[in-house]
Amino acid sequence: MRPERLTAVRSSRRFIQPLAVALVFLLFAGLFFSMAMLDLKRIEGLLLDVLKKKAFDVAEVINQSAAGKYRQLLRNESDYHSLYAEPTLDDQAFSLQEALAGALIELARYIDAQPSDDGPARTRLRELAGTESLRSIAIFNEAGRLAVQTSPLPPDLLAHAQAMVEGRDEIAIHLFHGLNQDNAPSFVGIRRQAGQGAVVLALDREGIEYWAWRIAIRATMDQLQWGSGVVYLAVEDARGRIFARSGSAPVEKVEQCLLVAGSMRDSRGSEPGQVRRGTVQQCVRIGDMKILQISYPFQPDGTTVGTTRVGIDTHETDRLLVENRRHIFLWTGLMVVIGLIAMGALYQTQNRHVAGLQAMQERLHQADRLSSLGQLGAGVAHEIRNPLNAISMAAQRLQRDFAPDQEQEKTSFHRLTQIVRDEIRRLNGIVEDFLGLARSSRMELRRQSVVDLLERVEFLVRDEARAAGIRIEKQWAEPAPMVSMDGAKMEQAVLNIVRNAIESVSGQGCVTLTCDHARRNLACIKIQDTGAGIPAAAAQRIFDPFYTTKATGVGLGLAIAHEIILAHGGEIHVTSAEGAGTTMEILLPSTPAAAGA
Repeated sequence: MRPERLTAVRSSRRFIQPLAVALVFLLFAGLFFSMAMLDLKRIEGLLLDVLKKKAFDVAEVINQSAAGKYRQLLRNESDYHSLYAEPTLDDQAFSLQEALAGALIELARYIDAQPSDDGPARTRLRELAGTESLRSIAIFNEAGRLAVQTSPLPPDLLAHAQAMVEGRDEIAIHLFHGLNQDNAPSFVGIRRQAGQGAVVLALDREGIEYWAWRIAIRATMDQLQWGSGVVYLAVEDARGRIFARSGSAPVEKVEQCLLVAGSMRDSRGSEPGQVRRGTVQQCVRIGDMKILQISYPFQPDGTTVGTTRVGIDTHETDRLLVENRRHIFLWTGLMVVIGLIAMGALYQTQNRHVAGLQAMQERLHQADRLSSLGQLGAGVAHEIRNPLNAISMAAQRLQRDFAPDQEQEKTSFHRLTQIVRDEIRRLNGIVEDFLGLARSSRMELRRQSVVDLLERVEFLVRDEARAAGIRIEKQWAEPAPMVSMDGAKMEQAVLNIVRNAIESVSGQGCVTLTCDHARRNLACIKIQDTGAGIPAAAAQRIFDPFYTTKATGVGLGLAIAHEIILAHGGEIHVTSAEGAGTTMEILLPSTPAAAGA
């Protein structure tokens, strides 16, 4: 498999586990959201049922109470002879009948105050008679003649009207006589203002029943304790005429309320006996407030007379639902965010683990290569060093015993033989490097001073540095750190690093050797140069075998130093910047002073 494809496969596999974790979190978030929304639906249904139950209780009280008052108003005529003639009624019934008579008198006074002598006015009177369930509206002038009537009056009403025109009666009330007689007229009449005639309102049985319901329902509403949450109450007849209304009337129908939109349940889903069949719910607006209007059939005695409309304020329930919905979205979003954070954290952790494994694999691979090189170096030492020594000795003998006599040829001869000897010496150094790799893991440890080690290294490179115009500075700590080490191998490692530092300096410069105590039980060696620095791309590979940036280098010096330091349980860190020099820091486990006593 190609490396690029292998890397892509590993990257995709590395992403699978975090993605699976994120998907699990998303699945739980989806399940939580679904269950929460279902619970919210159930809560909406329960809240709606509570509001409908409250509205139903109000409507039921109106049904029962209004029916009782209606029956009191329409008692059999044997119970009384007129509204004022020694009735046998109780106080409540008398009060209701008085309220009915008063309402009709007020209507008659209203009609008296309106113009009635033109065509449009008479049309309005006819419409008013139909709206108010009046058999007829009649207006008499001061001469007792009939000026306006919306429909013919019964003849026996004319005598009562004449008495009012003549001033003998100010008010005439004849409402409850003959209720059991289908054609028996009932009426209310008043004398007009300034004695200019009379106004008579005639009612048939249907009209009396309409006005009886109107007064009974109005009296019930006046006595009813609504409780909190009921905004308005209205009862209409089958034709849509208002029997009575309490509270502000709805302005218009609006979009569904939050409660109704969420629940979408009607009365058929409620418990039997709680809500009547035919219940209707809708949202209406009163000012700036949306309310839930619930309509019930008005059935006092099992017969539908009209409709009861109850307006319920849903502000608190809507606030509760909005808050619950906000919490659902908040917690769902939080679960999604936690899932994404967990995915990112797992991905980063997995990347670190994978990077560590890859680094370990690289180190193992490097160790295998070094082991192979060590074995190769051991074999090469036996196979190549003896021939190299023989060739070197032969070159020395040729240079000494077989040099030409002529001076020009002698000079050329010496130059050629010297080249041979130099190349033999270089080959011997390469063999020694291979042997160094082979012997780096076999050490003879002994407690030694790090300062003594650095002094020996400085002595070995002093002439080489002076020849290159480079000065060497030393900074030693007191007391000198003591380290358990193989002196020869550690000297080789530090010498390789110092020579590499000298070679990196072009022209005059400085190499600083520092020995100090680092962290607890650690000795620190620093080799700092003022050379060209190491490029960032090469900084990670300088300890790889055979990697070099020098034209004549083999690339084993720093690799051998790195292996020797690691074999001593130490660490080496590189800090470098192009054009600013390089600092090599070696950390070695130090030995307490008492250990050497």
